[in-house]
Amino acid sequence: MGKRESYEAKTTELIQPVVEANGVELFDVDYVKEGSDWYLRVYIDKEGGKVASILTMINHVNDYPTDLTGKKVVVIGGGAVGLDVVEFFAPRGADVSIVEMMPIIGNGIDPVSKVDMGTLMKKYGVHQMPNTALKEVRPDNFLVEADGELKELPFDYGFVCLGMKAENPVLQQVKNAFEDDQNIEIVNIGDSVRARRIIEGTEEGRNILNTLEKRGYL
Repeated sequence: MGKRESYEAKTTELIQPVVEANGVELFDVDYVKEGSDWYLRVYIDKEGGKVASILTMINHVNDYPTDLTGKKVVVIGGGAVGLDVVEFFAPRGADVSIVEMMPIIGNGIDPVSKVDMGTLMKKYGVHQMPNTALKEVRPDNFLVEADGELKELPFDYGFVCLGMKAENPVLQQVKNAFEDDQNIEIVNIGDSVRARRIIEGTEEGRNILNTLEKRGYL
């Protein structure tokens, strides 16, 4: 287990009693480097609360009103996940803000999607806040910092979308089970490697075909 995994596992162990005592759900623990700094984040969800993760949003996607005029939506995280939330809420009339710690919102997404999202955000007046760091999550507002100044961002719906990480709980077990069989090649693909875009998934799908061909199945 590496340093990152060790920190995440230990934090999960320490935080679990607090989570259970407060009646909330532990969504994820992430120790990640952003720029030159390392951040240890604990993601929690509370049923009925104003702050949600992308998974909570997906689970309740049919519960959001189609007309959100006058409602404030604040999205923390300017990557692909955060932009998906913006794309859902902005056309519904909500006053949407998107916060990103790095200088560019939409960094790493494909050019076509970036242009489309730029057009959408301009059309619906989305407030873009790059170079802005999340300092604290509160029940009805986020405390952020930009240019050395702290600012509260109140919301009716708040979303923390700081990325997703690989999920491969059985990969090592599979490798161990077949490590002595020379006729079997274990190929790890998709979000099991790292949470990425569909274009990487398509490329890895082609790589699977190459592996099957090499093994004589095609």
